[in-house]
Amino acid sequence: MSIVPEVPAMHKPSVLTVSYARLYGSLDGHAVQTPAGLVFVDHDQHLYALPPEHAAACGLLQPVGGVERSNVLAARARAGEV
Repeated sequence: MSIVPEVPAMHKPSVLTVSYARLYGSLDGHAVQTPAGLVFVDHDQHLYALPPEHAAACGLLQPVGGVERSNVLAARARAGEV
């Protein structure tokens, strides 16, 4: 048995924020804020990684929760990291 001098901090999993969003004032969908940046998911579950200059054109409306949030995150997971 050995003594560990310091307990390593537990890594807190990153929480992805999912919101209703409107891109360029006309395309409705969901925005997922990731550590790498903003991802827009349209209603056909197409994913768009938005560079900073386009992320400014994405209006975040209100947070999404429950089953709908799970569905958006599942679509993102199916597409892999963007």
